[in-house]
Parts: sequence; structure tokens; C-alpha cells
Amino acid sequence: MPIAAERPEPSRGVSQGELLEGWADCWRILREHGKTFHVMARVLGAERGNAIAALYGFARVADDAVDEPAPGDTPDAIRARLRDMAAELRRAVAGESRQPRFAVLGETVRRYQLPLEPFDDLLTGVATDLEPVRFATFAELELYCYRVAGTIGLLITPVAGYRPESRALEHAKTLGTAMQLTNILRDVGEDFRRGRVYLPGEDLLRFGVSDADLAAGRTDARFRALMDFQIERAQRLYAEGRALIPLLTSGRGRAAFEFAVDAYSGILGKIRAAGYDVFTRRAHLKLGEKLALLPSAAFRAWAAGLEGAGSHA
Repeated sequence: MPIAAERPEPSRGVSQGELLEGWADCWRILREHGKTFHVMARVLGAERGNAIAALYGFARVADDAVDEPAPGDTPDAIRARLRDMAAELRRAVAGESRQPRFAVLGETVRRYQLPLEPFDDLLTGVATDLEPVRFATFAELELYCYRVAGTIGLLITPVAGYRPESRALEHAKTLGTAMQLTNILRDVGEDFRRGRVYLPGEDLLRFGVSDADLAAGRTDARFRALMDFQIERAQRLYAEGRALIPLLTSGRGRAAFEFAVDAYSGILGKIRAAGYDVFTRRAHLKLGEKLALLPSAAFRAWAAGLEGAGSHA
């Protein structure tokens, strides 16, 4: 169920009961599929947590349309569905959607004055996965990471609250790239079986890792060196992106982002601890491990608040 918050702005397309149904549906999606974002939403509190649920619901439905197609779906049919989502979003922002989940998303966009371009970029990004995926360079992969994850950073940051004259949104995109790169490293084996090789071709060539190696699930010295290179790249991105946190204007927002960064970057350590086996197991933090991160995240959020206040002054 959604967290109790002040009554949302009315939407002309749906009733108050249907709005509550929309919030509940978004929270269900978030709870079942977005474990880290679910904790983040709870940390943010009532109104902002509902906004995170609405944003995550949109992103997850788009992603599932590609990754879990219905029987008989074709790439063209899925692309048409993604275009329909973009059109329905605009109806929702105008207060005219008849779909509860979109209606609450429209209210979120209006309340936080969110731009629509990141939503469009997100849909473009997930559509990339409708065909076999290959990236020749990290620059190509970075663009993909922006589209499917950096966009989420651009949308969540205004919900958390940030200093508009700062570089907060730029740092938010960097954190999104780091998180998506982490997902890619965790899912190398699963993605390969889906016909997707996200690791840049230039890096595979540099470390001498072939498709045959990926198909066989080899975790030899070459593959470990490749993974170490990518893990260090992700860690640098996290370090750069953390500059966002002092620029956030609410303590809850800072704590939520501190937690999310800790939880996602912790996956990198899990990959190393598993001997770089990303073919037969999926690196993740258990719920208890995530909850154990909250006290230190809260403390660092407090310290970041002091840093941000000092630099702003």
C-alpha cells in the first residue's frame, strides 16, 4: 500500500479511489522488483516515497515490456507499446489519463515539475534491447547507461530536492551510469544468454576475452582482469557521482542517496568475493545487509548536509 501522504492533486481522468489504486499498484511493483529503491522510497518519507514508486513503476513496466514479452509479441509491437506509454504519459500530465498508474505518475510530474525528455530517453534506451546488443566503445555503453539509468537519476533528484544552481543533475546522471554498469557486471552471463554483450568490444579485445569464453563461463585470469578494470571504472563513477549528495536540500534525500550508493556499490564487492563468477550466481545484498547500511548512511547524510551548507554559504 502507498505511504499515507497529503491528498494528491485531483486528476480529471480518474476518481480518488482510482488514484489510490494507482499508488498501490506502483508500490506493489516497487516492493516486488526494486528492493533497493523500495528502501530508498521509505527513507524519503510519505509524499516523496510515493513519487519514487510512481517513477519506478513506469520504468519497470517499460523494461518488462522488452525483457518479458507476452507470447506472440514482436519487436515492432513492443516498440508501439513503448510509444503508447510516451503518449499516455503526456495525457496523464495533462490530467486526462484514464489509467490509474499513469494518473499518479502525471501528478508526480506536475508536483515536482519534472521534464519529459528523460522519460523519452528511457524508452529509447530500453528499446535498444529489442535487438542483439553490442557496444564497440565505452562511450557507446555510457550513452546506453544514461538512457536506461541516468534518466532515473534526473527524475529522482528533483523529488529528493536539490540546489538548482549546482551541478546536481550532472552528478545524478553519473550515479545512474555507475549503477547500470554495476547491473551489467552482475548479469554478464544472463545477458549473454539473451544475446546481449554490454561490455565494450574494445575492452574485450584488450583483455583477450572472446564470445567463446563468455559462452563457457570462463573466469580465468583474463576475465578477472577485465572485470577488475570494469569494477574500478564503476567505483570511479560512484566517487564522482557522490558529489551530488551535499547538493541535496533535505536530510532524508541525502540519506536515501547515501544508502542507494552503498547498496549498489556493495554488489561490486560481492562479485569479487564470488571469484568473479557472474555466470552461475547473481551477486546481491540480502535485505539484512541493506538495512545494516542505514545507520552509516544517515550519519554521512548529516555530514554531507554540513558540507553542503558550508559550500553554499
